[in-house]
Amino acid sequence: MSDKDQDKHSDERKPSIKGHFSPGETVSAHTVLPPLFQPEELDLFANKVTLEAYIFHGKPVEQDIERLEYDPEDHSITVVKKDGTLMDLGVKVQWLVRPYFTKAKEVSIVQTKDGEGIEGFIVPLVHKVHKPAK
Repeated sequence: MSDKDQDKHSDERKPSIKGHFSPGETVSAHTVLPPLFQPEELDLFANKVTLEAYIFHGKPVEQDIERLEYDPEDHSITVVKKDGTLMDLGVKVQWLVRPYFTKAKEVSIVQTKDGEGIEGFIVPLVHKVHKPAK
């Protein structure tokens, strides 16, 4: 076996971290929630002093969101709409903002244009309970 073949086989065995950043939360083995946003369409921000959390986005969003649910196991956020529909937010809460974002009790969802807020609303942030391993 040549060095190139060996490198090719060793690359195939390395786990990929792509799944950690792609939108779409797996609810069960067969169900994937559609994302509300693509990763490039939003920014998460948290004020570490006031513990206010924000989602800044550019595209219009219906104000039919009942709440957001944060899952501490995989750092994902599920969007729960008033009609019961579930969606993935589109990104996971990254390590830099996580200590502050996860302490918030509500999130301001703000549509922006040219760096200015043009429309927004506030929804509760529910923290799912971390289930101990059996």
